[in-house]
Amino acid sequence: MAAESTTRTGELLHPAADGPFFEWHPADFAGDATDALCAELSRLAYAPLPRIEAELGRVGIELLATLRSKRLFPAQAEADGFVCRDGRRDTLFAVFRGTETGNVDDLLSNLLVDPVEWRPGMIAHRGYGATFDELRRPLDEWLLAPPARAIATGHSLGGALATLCSADFPAVELVTFGAPRVGSESLFFRQRQPVRRYVHCCDLVPRVPPASFTEPDLHELADGLLDNLGTPEGWLGAASQVALRQTARLAAASLARMAELRGWAHRFVHPRPLIYLDRRGAIHSDPADDLMTRDQRQARRDYRAALGAGGTTGESSAVLEALAALSSALLRGDRAAVGRARETLFRELARTDALGRVVVRDLADHAAIHYVRALVERAQAVPRLDR
Repeated sequence: MAAESTTRTGELLHPAADGPFFEWHPADFAGDATDALCAELSRLAYAPLPRIEAELGRVGIELLATLRSKRLFPAQAEADGFVCRDGRRDTLFAVFRGTETGNVDDLLSNLLVDPVEWRPGMIAHRGYGATFDELRRPLDEWLLAPPARAIATGHSLGGALATLCSADFPAVELVTFGAPRVGSESLFFRQRQPVRRYVHCCDLVPRVPPASFTEPDLHELADGLLDNLGTPEGWLGAASQVALRQTARLAAASLARMAELRGWAHRFVHPRPLIYLDRRGAIHSDPADDLMTRDQRQARRDYRAALGAGGTTGESSAVLEALAALSSALLRGDRAAVGRARETLFRELARTDALGRVVVRDLADHAAIHYVRALVERAQAVPRLDR
């Protein structure tokens, strides 16, 4: 399961379609493989339900329940998550699926970013709170008084739903991968169990929604994305980049004004601690901000070099321009334009080079397989005494 220097589009957009699951077995490791198991379960949640059942059965994990939300639009996914039990570890897992490519319900859940009172005294992202509430009822049976160790886990949107699960069920541990911000500090005052929040290097999703909808935080988000372009060549490239940065700043200013008018004064935070996977896959617990910033800048440079010089600057620009168009459509509240911009973004992501590689490191690092690889390698690094 060696990591590649670049990420294939399929690894990002279709996590369950890439290769087999459980090429390793949790019982093979001398160290604690719980988080590696969480990462693989979170990737498996993207698969069709028959495959979920088959893969769990193959490694001796019992499927207890499936989680389904209401659907306004047709979708490929049969479930939004599942509950399972690993009898060897006497551990219960509530696993939530991340965003399915092309799933409009998932898209709406991500886009309804306004902070609302989700529970008395708890401020949360409107879309995530509403989606979790549709999934909650089956969880009562397993999580109100779990008979054993219980963990809520998920990747991306699934990590957001797992975070709300741990807020609603304080007896549950939380393990997330590339999860976005979910709400204010008020969400976490009831948590009694350990939290492990994994972020892979430049992964964009943990940086959204921004900590606040003020211009400085929105500028920081935009600057991180635009850092993927590197130093442009020639006057035309330089002029294009200046124009793109100016467009991003104007969009940030507009969004900040809109948020102020709507009274979005709450700050969005992450649960702690942060576990950071650097550009080489090494694991750091709560690293300093400057260490992460340096690592991310070097990661983007390395990624551009790995893609090769030919044509990648133009491809990166097209992806970033598609992101800017999506942001503009969201600001205007134009649903038709949002749909067109989303399709353009996916088309530009897919239309990279001949190998179908993702050209923006901040998107490439979000692929669920990267989290699995790093945690499996860590578990494998502990030698077994019986070998």
